[in-house]
This record gives sequence, C-alpha cells and structure tokens, in this order.
Amino acid sequence: MDDFKRPVTEVAAGILLDAEGRYLLGQRPEGKPYAGYWEVPGGKIESGESVFAALKRELQEELGIDIES
Repeated sequence: MDDFKRPVTEVAAGILLDAEGRYLLGQRPEGKPYAGYWEVPGGKIESGESVFAALKRELQEELGIDIES
C-alpha cells in the first residue's frame, strides 16, 4: 500500500464571511484543473512561510484584500 507515495502540497485557505453570513467563493478559471468549480480563496504555502503569512499573501494576490492578525 505504501509503494506509491504522492508528494505533499501544503496550502492555506480562508473562509470569508460578510455581516450577513454570506461566504466568499471564487470560480476556478478555464485552463486550470477543475475549471468552473467553486473554491475558497487560498493557495500554496511557500518554503519557510507560516500558514497565516501564506493566507495573507494569497488574499492580497488574488483579491487585493489586506488582513491583520
């Protein structure tokens, strides 16, 4: 069973809610795996990066949102 091991990809993702309890979702673009599927904002954690730092960076890159701890 352990003969085939996939590489591990660490990711950070955020669940964003507005004052009315609505979730923010994005739709995966054409040309990417699972195009058209819905997803929460986030992305891969870079080497040496904390989960929070990765999420902060991804939210800025994808949505232009700045977050604080």
